[in-house]
Amino acid sequence: MNKVRIALTVWNGRIAPVFDVAGTVRLVEVDGEIVIDDRLVSLPHSTGMMRRVAALVEENIDALVCGAVSRPVHRMLVDSGIKVHSFVSGEEDEVLKALLTGGLEENPFIMPGCGMGRNGRGCGRGAGNRGKGRNRGRGFGPGRKEV
Repeated sequence: MNKVRIALTVWNGRIAPVFDVAGTVRLVEVDGEIVIDDRLVSLPHSTGMMRRVAALVEENIDALVCGAVSRPVHRMLVDSGIKVHSFVSGEEDEVLKALLTGGLEENPFIMPGCGMGRNGRGCGRGAGNRGKGRNRGRGFGPGRKEV
């Protein structure tokens, strides 16, 4: 069996626009394209971003599908072993189907306002999962040196 646990941030039947403030995730366990379990779970609000990420880790999530996500939270998710599909928009059922069939990177699921770059990935889609952009920018912690 090839079971995978997926979390989709949801709001009003669509992918929630920002993970950092999303209140609910849809947890779906699949085996191939067959849905085994499907339920809604509230995310913790008042305990900070680390607790939100820990909640997904405790649910043994393999992948997260969301709208925008801040860089520090994206890094926490990836460092926790969660594959992040960010800057996604659309109806939650259509997005799930596209993820399971390999069509998530298609235009209908790219978040509005994410211009298509030369590589076809607006808003930095997917870059954080491959380690691109390391040692660039200002960093996130005290004492971090620019390279």
